[in-house]
Amino acid sequence: MSRALKVLIADDSETDRIILRTIVQKEGHDVILAKNGKEAVSHFQQYKPDLILLDVLMPVMDGHEAARQIKRLLGDDLVPIIFLTSLQDADSLATCLEVGGDDFLSKPYNRVILKAKIMAFGRMRVMHEKLQAHNRQMLIEQQVAKTIFDNVAHSGCLTLDNIRFSLSPLSVFNGDTVLAERKPDGGIHLFLGDFTGHGLPAAIGAMPLAEIFYGMTAKGFSVDEVLREINSRLQSILPIGVFCCGCFVELNLFEKKARIWLGGLPDIVMYRSKTNEFETISSSNLPLGVLASHKFSPSIIELP
Repeated sequence: MSRALKVLIADDSETDRIILRTIVQKEGHDVILAKNGKEAVSHFQQYKPDLILLDVLMPVMDGHEAARQIKRLLGDDLVPIIFLTSLQDADSLATCLEVGGDDFLSKPYNRVILKAKIMAFGRMRVMHEKLQAHNRQMLIEQQVAKTIFDNVAHSGCLTLDNIRFSLSPLSVFNGDTVLAERKPDGGIHLFLGDFTGHGLPAAIGAMPLAEIFYGMTAKGFSVDEVLREINSRLQSILPIGVFCCGCFVELNLFEKKARIWLGGLPDIVMYRSKTNEFETISSSNLPLGVLASHKFSPSIIELP
């Protein structure tokens, strides 16, 4: 047996209210009565019904305006509205749906049809509640996982005064990766990456990438060596079609030189403050994780 619902019935006709209340209560549901649209909105806020039976033509506030106000109050929640109407023309029925109604029931009321509609929308509401609960749980799990991910992927020196970056992800998890770490000789390694895809699958590869980047940089390995190890790891663990486009920069702050590797990303722009000039650097490498280790040979640009 389906669970009992709280059903709000709004109709200016006392006779119709009694008929509907009798039918709905016989099906085991609780009933809340309203005499007009304004009262229906007030009762909706007070009693939080699961389903609304709403007459179209009522004094004080008609059913159309009541439906609009209730839908605004609902936000992302679902409370089905079934319009009660003696109107039969297509335009009037279409208006009922346009203002926020989910269905309509023609007068005089058929008990079998009313029972079926209440059961159907009751099931829909239960499914919606389960979906919302699932989404809330998924967001909680994603936030926990993101905290762990951030602790691993963003544990370097991105907060240095001479580093500025901006990320605008479309989801909690994504394939955008920004890494920075100091080298033992005083230099800095920077990495900007973008994994194929979206969401959690795109972010999975960033974990081993960040682990290798930070670990090898802290031990003084060069950009060539770090890239080879990252490519080897990604090529062995990522499925076909998933790879990482990236830009790896090795800065020598004492000699004021840079070594840049660019694979799969659009052109990057370098600005020289002394000459006030911009230089464009194009990719000459495949993304990381595409080539097998013995075929991977990073082409690195030396910049004074």
